[in-house]
Formats: sequence, C-alpha cells, structure tokens
Amino acid sequence: MKKKLLISLICAAFLSLVAAPILSAADAPKDDYVIKAPEGMKVKEKDGKPGVLQKAVPFAHSKHAAAKCADCHHTMDKDGGKIKKCTDAGCHDSLDARGKENAKEIKLVENAFHTQCMDCHKALKKENKPTGPTACGKCHTK
Repeated sequence: MKKKLLISLICAAFLSLVAAPILSAADAPKDDYVIKAPEGMKVKEKDGKPGVLQKAVPFAHSKHAAAKCADCHHTMDKDGGKIKKCTDAGCHDSLDARGKENAKEIKLVENAFHTQCMDCHKALKKENKPTGPTACGKCHTK
C-alpha cells in the first residue's frame, strides 16, 4: 500500500512539473490579430498636408511559432512572464512622428515594429529560409 502511494505521489509531482509551464504559458492571440497604430500616434506632414497613418498589419502568431515569445516581447522575463503592449512597457512609448532627426530612435513605436519585424524577415531571407514580407504594402494590408 505504501509503495503504491509513493509511486502515485511521484507521478503526480512529475505531472505537475510538466503541466505547470504549459498551463501558465500565455495564450497567443488568434491568427486574426491585427497590429494597429496606437491612439494619438502622430505622422509627419507631406507637402504641407497632414500625414496619413499606414494601414493596420495582420499578424499570424501561428506563423511565428518557431520564435520564442521573449524574442519580440522582450520585457516579459523581467515582468514575471507578463506580456505588455509596446506603449505600456515604457520601451517604445513615443508617439512622435518619424522624421530625419529621429529616424533611428527606438522609442518610436513605428521603429520598434519595423526594426523587429523587418530585420528578422531580412535575416531569414539571407539564410534562404521561409520569411515574411519586408515591403510596406505587403505588411500594411488592412
């Protein structure tokens, strides 16, 4: 009887160790997830007229399953596994319009996405691996 109880406890402990990370993992949004410009984001003027925001970007998490969540959501490790919006994380919270003087400023939301997404896609392309688009109209479709 004691042997069965001991084996049962060991099995339960093992299953708990295996199941805990799976159950606590963040659920990725569905593949119909759309990345939109944050409210209040500014765009630069063109020919003296107000600029226009690019269309939203559809994003399929299932196509990015090979990447680790923290590759994109880089604050989650220090935030106890929580995934925050770029503008909430204190990293990419500048809603200023992108121009020549701040074209490389990583605090701009636009630059954060463009750098993260396009650099990864370009690197995969160099390695002759399947990749996503790098042209404006191929991402901004909605």
